[in-house]
Amino acid sequence: MQAAVEKFGRIDVLVNNAGRGSLGAAEEFSVEQIRDQMEVNFIAAAEMIREVLPQMRARRSGHIVNVTSIGGRVNVGGFALYGAAKFALEGYSEALYDEVKPLGINVTLVEPGALRTEFAGDANVRPANPIADYDDLMEPLRQFLYGNSGKQAGDPHKAALVMIRAIESSAPPMRLMLGADAYGLWDRKREATELEMAAWREIGQDTAFADADPVAIPG
Repeated sequence: MQAAVEKFGRIDVLVNNAGRGSLGAAEEFSVEQIRDQMEVNFIAAAEMIREVLPQMRARRSGHIVNVTSIGGRVNVGGFALYGAAKFALEGYSEALYDEVKPLGINVTLVEPGALRTEFAGDANVRPANPIADYDDLMEPLRQFLYGNSGKQAGDPHKAALVMIRAIESSAPPMRLMLGADAYGLWDRKREATELEMAAWREIGQDTAFADADPVAIPG
């Protein structure tokens, strides 16, 4: 980063795109693998952001792009570890958006579906401790992930062009979802969540002291 500043004088856009996937039941991964996934997919991005923010704040301009995944909004069995790291980056970025927007700095979360990359290749983390009890759930997921490697519908070049368009926009989005598969998965989760929330809302809301005067959470 320092070399980039010395050469170009400033960093206008930070894109946190580094990451690796994982497939396996939550119980199958070692604690070392859990820590490694959080380091690569979340902590590394947070560290890069901390390094670049001082100069962006000083200029009152800049754009931070955090590439998460549709797995950062919708998770399913088999992707607990990967989703946990991406959910962490999503939550971090939502708060960061509020903190730096008044300072002239934009934050965009990019949430791709399946892109034709090396995601399912050697970079994908396999469980350290396979457990046969999970095979019925895992095998179809393995076929989906590894069997479609190199045949995913998403075009990384087109995805990059949309990301550039968002960065150059006068009103960039906080969230940018990419791929029909991502939108379909999100729509299903949203509908199911709304139904569940409606069924339990009245009961869930009725948890205050009788004499309490609820105060809304800021934000």
